[in-house]
Amino acid sequence: MNITCVLDDHNHTVTCGGVTYAVKEETLTYKDEFFWIYLGIYVGLVLFAGLMSGLTMGLLSLDLMTLKIIRDGGTPTEQRRAKTILPLIERHHLLLVTLLLANAGAVEAMPLFLDKISNPIVAVLVSVTAVLIFGEVVPQAVCTRFGLAIGATLSPFVYILIALFFIIAWPLSKVLDCVLGKEHGTFFRRAQLKVLVDLHGASASNLRADSENVHDDDEGPLCVDEVLIIKGALDMKNKTVKDAMLPLDDVYMVNIDDKLDKEKMEELISRSHSRIPVYQGHKSNIVGLLLVKTLITLDPDDAASVRNIIHTYAVPSLLYVRDDTPLFDLLNQFQTGKSHLAFVKNHAECQEVKNSTVNSEDSDVECLLSYQDYSEEIIGIITLEDVIEELIQEEIIDETDVYVDVHKRIQVARARKARMEHRVSGR
Repeated sequence: MNITCVLDDHNHTVTCGGVTYAVKEETLTYKDEFFWIYLGIYVGLVLFAGLMSGLTMGLLSLDLMTLKIIRDGGTPTEQRRAKTILPLIERHHLLLVTLLLANAGAVEAMPLFLDKISNPIVAVLVSVTAVLIFGEVVPQAVCTRFGLAIGATLSPFVYILIALFFIIAWPLSKVLDCVLGKEHGTFFRRAQLKVLVDLHGASASNLRADSENVHDDDEGPLCVDEVLIIKGALDMKNKTVKDAMLPLDDVYMVNIDDKLDKEKMEELISRSHSRIPVYQGHKSNIVGLLLVKTLITLDPDDAASVRNIIHTYAVPSLLYVRDDTPLFDLLNQFQTGKSHLAFVKNHAECQEVKNSTVNSEDSDVECLLSYQDYSEEIIGIITLEDVIEELIQEEIIDETDVYVDVHKRIQVARARKARMEHRVSGR
């Protein structure tokens, strides 16, 4: 019985008596020309897969907010690199899908070429080792460490990949955008920002320099004063006038009927205040401010009354604020230049009205913040210095201060000593 068999070299099959059999391909050896071609293709696929894996980790680990910070505040080189890759990171999901598709294609194609030059057992061992070391560990470690530089250098290549896989990657990225939302970067709450500032500050063991010893280089940690001011600005959001005001009982004032004789003028000068509140009847009834500089023009022997002085000379009109007014709002009011001192009332509605009685170029205030409900008594005063102290988180001590904190009654001498000891030992 004769059986005719037909060999199909193209499909690697043999047909015998109408039955088709597959012909097992022989494994290529290093002596074969195609062995080196397939090996080169396999090595190229491993390196390409590693590059895709590294770019995925390196680029997608860059936070959008961090990139914007680097773009605006980094070194010239960092700014250039951040500007280059920022458009890629803004298309977060399109970049992700493109790199994953390219990586998956390379990984899936590896066995097709490795099986032709090695037996299955060797192929598995080589493939796992090569992919793990050269396709995952090394590329991701390098790209994570130098993600900004590598991403900026290879950004043209990434744009080419996006164009090649666009027809598949774009629809998938849009689905991810709809389901997960677009990437907006990391935003920190105030409490988190305060911790972040602390972490960027100098360690306690390094805080042995005086407060004036500020770091000159931008690479060093934040000094004590920088940390305090930044945290103070964050804390001021929740602080009101009541937290920083001087209670009325501790305010030095003069009666409107007082006589400015020699004894009284010496008393006023010894206080070293530039403005002194004037009351009538009871201390909560403030009727004006006495500018101490006007005493220069007075003769103590004349014993002029305070009433005549505040009506004769340019006396600033009064600024009233509620005790629940945010300190930032008061600071903005002080910045207008109308006044650096305000009287605090308890939960009263105020409106700005024109002061028709006081109008002078020397006056610090052109308008009057008045209250509709005058039954509310004044409970204290607050100055620009008080607001600044809350901002810098330290007391501003001048040569005439008796107390640096009226709430805690900390005296100047003791406060200065404690402050110096605190700086030497570290905050």
